[in-house]
Amino acid sequence: MSVAGIALVAGFAVALAILYRRERDASRAQRRKLFDGCQSLFDHATLTQDDVAFPVLTGSYRDRRVRIEPIVDPVVFRQVPSLWLVVSVRQDLPIAGTFDLLARRANVEFYSQAEALPLRVKLPHEWPDHTSLRSDREAAELPLGVLDPHVRALFADPRSKELAVMPRGVRIVYQVQGADRSEYMVLRRATFRGAHVSVALLESLLERATVVCADLLRASEHANA
Repeated sequence: MSVAGIALVAGFAVALAILYRRERDASRAQRRKLFDGCQSLFDHATLTQDDVAFPVLTGSYRDRRVRIEPIVDPVVFRQVPSLWLVVSVRQDLPIAGTFDLLARRANVEFYSQAEALPLRVKLPHEWPDHTSLRSDREAAELPLGVLDPHVRALFADPRSKELAVMPRGVRIVYQVQGADRSEYMVLRRATFRGAHVSVALLESLLERATVVCADLLRASEHANA
């Protein structure tokens, strides 16, 4: 190869590297905006971002430790990948087992612990029939009555995916956005253009999780009175 050819190839490689770096930087900056405005909800909020991944938001909300983690679900046979928001509220709760209610179960929910739970529990009559309940306790040992209004309200929203109640706290999984359909169909790349979690949405999910905690604590106090 001539000197001119070598120079041309080298210049092309440099140009590609620059374009790649710019695209990564732009993607990282865009994804970092996911929680813009939401940090005002918390005390001592911390935003951490690993390279170009979506950032994770941690902090204190109503005196409880919380973790807000976005998860990209790239399972290829789904029609369109999803961006899920995992809202975890840490609270020691007076329950012995784990309750996991999952909507539209497809057995590929890698972010859920439902499949690890040994018992499938029959749903109360008026709970949404697109959900399934698993636990490590029998139905009689679960606080289904306390959870009933929360289940009905939360899963009335079709974007709600999971409610998990554990001795160490409550977790809600919610769909923030589906991937750009055209880009995914052509390039098989999950792109979430303009993804953003509104303050109102995050506050509503946090309120739901913290009120679940409060109701379980209150029910335990009444039972022991």
